[in-house]
Amino acid sequence: GGQDAGPGPHELLCTALATCTAITLRMYADRKGWAMRSIGVATRMERSQHGAVVDTRLHVELDLDGDLDDDQRQRLHQIARACPVHRTLLNPIQIEIH
Repeated sequence: GGQDAGPGPHELLCTALATCTAITLRMYADRKGWAMRSIGVATRMERSQHGAVVDTRLHVELDLDGDLDDDQRQRLHQIARACPVHRTLLNPIQIEIH
């Protein structure tokens, strides 16, 4: 427990995912020369406990403002899954405390 003086650890994790996703999408769209006015990424975490097991889901909502066709939008949704934070969270993580 903190004193609610700043963001909590789960909020920081969601912020890292949202920021990484937005940067990845912007870099990809710029490289392709696609007309993107803005990229919005909203994230939220949902946690539920079943006995000793905690099920965690991260929800990511994209707001892509630009002159994009359906194929481009679909591709950007695929690219969102390629951001480094997303890939890290999907793979088992080994944490060593020394």
